[in-house]
Amino acid sequence: MNLSIDAAGETLWLLPEGAAWWPAERTLFVADLHLGKGAAFRAQGQAVPAGSSARTLARLEVLMAAHKATRLVVLGDFWHSAEGLIPALLESVDGFARRVPTVLVLGNHDRRIHPPGLPLDTVSTALALGPLTAAHEPPPPGASGFTLAGHWHPAVVIGSRAGDRLRRPCFVHYPHALVLPAFGGLTGALTLRGSELTRDGARVAVLGDGALHWLPGGR
Repeated sequence: MNLSIDAAGETLWLLPEGAAWWPAERTLFVADLHLGKGAAFRAQGQAVPAGSSARTLARLEVLMAAHKATRLVVLGDFWHSAEGLIPALLESVDGFARRVPTVLVLGNHDRRIHPPGLPLDTVSTALALGPLTAAHEPPPPGASGFTLAGHWHPAVVIGSRAGDRLRRPCFVHYPHALVLPAFGGLTGALTLRGSELTRDGARVAVLGDGALHWLPGGR
């Protein structure tokens, strides 16, 4: 199940895969792929399985095709670190970007290491898309306009009556911004506090198994 939100007069769809879809412009937004993270850990001798970056790119390509999207906008942290920029990954990204028109808003992980020569369009800080802005870092509360951002890898903790607790990635919808969950397969998460979300007027859409759910009570 997808969920819709109003963003500066435009309709955006939040997708259970962790992406946002702008049908009027046939544009898909994702954040925080952190490609090459597994390779970077393996370079340090950590026993991390291979293939996470390839699976992330494959998921993206399937999602683009399913929505007949004509543009992908990555809201920063496409890459993880310089150690992860191995030839096999660069070759995979080159092929992906030739098939999928991609704009990358450079994130804090990208700015010093983004390799030249790849067929990706890059923007250093923010990208204006009509009434919307694509950025990496979320704007402060009360900022003007409407921004789509990443950076936080947002998640919330959900509790059951039996006392069980579960942390799940989520979208955070503020009056002025939408913060997307991390799309990459090996990313961590920042657990957000319900009291802070309520104070800032945020709604939270939690990712489930093939569905999204608004948390009750404005949390």
